Amino acid sequence: MQQPFDSSPARVVTEDPQIETASEQGRVIAALPELTAPGELPPAIARRPLPFAATMQAILIVVMFAAFILILQQANKTLYQIGLPVLVVAAFLQIAFGNMPPTTRFLKSMGLLLLTWGIVAALVLVSIYLTPNLIQLGQAKR
Repeated sequence: MQQPFDSSPARVVTEDPQIETASEQGRVIAALPELTAPGELPPAIARRPLPFAATMQAILIVVMFAAFILILQQANKTLYQIGLPVLVVAAFLQIAFGNMPPTTRFLKSMGLLLLTWGIVAALVLVSIYLTPNLIQLGQAKR
């Protein structure tokens, strides 16, 4: 037999009473009383600038989209020639910035960028070194 539907309002409880309060309207973080709705930030916090890595990630997305548009257009070869290297550089930058936390500040971002480019350069050099050997292995089996 089915249980009857309970239409009474759900009881709101706190998960951590030291940092939040609860009422029928929802839970509120005690340290930020202006935070009344999920996802809503107080104006003082919402106006803070984004950290460097998050800003770069947003810029790179826009730059890569613009480069795709330049590559896809068929009216002007010069725009294509501009778009292709811009896309390549933006893609290499996105490899680095896409793999670092968005909260990373400028100096740490630059260090991680250099580390990422060093790893990519090492992989390119290793592949250049291994390619002739792999070709010889493939030809020896014929």
